[in-house]
Amino acid sequence: MIKQLKKKGLDAPAVPFFYILAGVLSIVVSTVFHKDYSDYIWSILYGLIMVAAGAIFIHTSLRGKYKIWDNLLSKITINPSAKVLDLGTGHGMVLLRFAKRLSDNGHATGIDVWRNADQSDNSLENTQQIIAQQQLSHIADVQTADMVNLPFENKKYDFVVSSLAFHNIKQPAARLVALEEAVRVLADNGSLIIVDTGHHKKEYLDALTSMGLVIIEAKTYGFSGWWTGPWMPTYAIIAKRSHS
Repeated sequence: MIKQLKKKGLDAPAVPFFYILAGVLSIVVSTVFHKDYSDYIWSILYGLIMVAAGAIFIHTSLRGKYKIWDNLLSKITINPSAKVLDLGTGHGMVLLRFAKRLSDNGHATGIDVWRNADQSDNSLENTQQIIAQQQLSHIADVQTADMVNLPFENKKYDFVVSSLAFHNIKQPAARLVALEEAVRVLADNGSLIIVDTGHHKKEYLDALTSMGLVIIEAKTYGFSGWWTGPWMPTYAIIAKRSHS
């Protein structure tokens, strides 16, 4: 089961397993030694909450984020000849969703630094294989690159998108640079779509507005976007660059 979860691309794989393991241990220890202390019920309750939080995390990673992106894609019009850049592509979930909507005249490129801590079995070769299996190698490609230093020309892409990658940039100054890079390569009238977690939504909105983008939508999702619980939701920002 763990191997299958890793193959599907579980986000931050150590996190849900830590929650579940801690929860199971708390339940087992509290049950075995319940005669030794009176508050064992609270320890069992704590364990159940931890297990539930881990299960919710896995659900969001393997199902919830897909529903969020399907909802977003239903709201936008994608020209079949569009050029798309996916930042922090991982296993290519978003990249492939765009690629399937493009013609041979369009193209989707994904970039990542390929860290397993961010997503299980995360590698350039693995994602290339997934693209080939989907028979989309003529439309989509991936390469190694950092979001804070994109190796692409100005205003190249009609869509710049990112799914749960920006929060992995821990320093606020570096996140701002990554946003500036995303805007730099965004074409006139192009759309920037960021799906993320962490508590940086206002930070992103303020930065994008200051860069001249128009915010089309800023939505926080419910259960489908929870990472352990409502205290760590997923949100989406759609911003558009006007002609300049």
